Amino acid sequence: MGYWRIRPKPILDNPKFTSHDATVIVPSLLDGDEQAFKDTIRSILKNDPYEVILITTDAKFHDANRIADQLSKKITVESVSQANKRRQMIKGLALVSTAITIFADDDVLWPSTLMPWMLAPFEDSRMGGVGTNQRLRYKNDPPGCLDFNFWEFLGAAYLIRRNWDCAACTWWDGGLPCLSGRTVAYRTEIVSSEEFKHEFEHETWRTFQLNADDDNFLTRWMVNHGWNTWIQFHRDCEVLTTLEDNPKYMKQCFRWARSNWRSNLKSLFKERTVWRYVYSDSYYVFSPIDR
Repeated sequence: MGYWRIRPKPILDNPKFTSHDATVIVPSLLDGDEQAFKDTIRSILKNDPYEVILITTDAKFHDANRIADQLSKKITVESVSQANKRRQMIKGLALVSTAITIFADDDVLWPSTLMPWMLAPFEDSRMGGVGTNQRLRYKNDPPGCLDFNFWEFLGAAYLIRRNWDCAACTWWDGGLPCLSGRTVAYRTEIVSSEEFKHEFEHETWRTFQLNADDDNFLTRWMVNHGWNTWIQFHRDCEVLTTLEDNPKYMKQCFRWARSNWRSNLKSLFKERTVWRYVYSDSYYVFSPIDR
């Protein structure tokens, strides 16, 4: 029912934030198809952000600069010594001067309508993070009947189910499983704080430092620090993204399952912000926190 009843936050005639109030950070290893990567950056630039910050590795720095010179003067390129998505994101955050920071993967395609819809929920002063709808970016789009790929079908179904899940959860109580890092916006004041950056870079699981699970960490940070989250459920706020189109898709699923268990256990038993005691009829019951 929540899926059918949720409505996107409307775009106001005189919004607090426009595209020039948003900087896009794209961590990338530049290890895929260069033309597809350029298509990603072009689709972001069509939304007219204040700046696009591309963070790669030292080994790919010159390649990234070459691509940036070909596409736009709005692109700033920085690098880290070794591939590490969290450190790449932190390196980018040091360069952000706008009120809103958007993280985007290097394999997404944005519609030209995305930015106003993504910024609309930030009219709420307690809105910390805003996610997007997602749909599979087929190799042949639109796919024909002769192009059927079982693994693409599974990936497309996963993304559609995820849209429904996040939309329904958001409508019911304002919560959601995870703000996907494929494309997500945050208030810069939250993600630029020294406390956040230190915890983000040094998160561990059973003494092992984590590089993955960046979006799970960010979502939990919003919850634990009292910020609202939202999925802007609208077709004009829907990004295309790639998934494995071969048996490697199963490995991708195992990685998701592993990261979700880690994050959920932390939420429930270590951080525990998602729970509170409610006194009712002379006994206590566990209840999700009001959000």
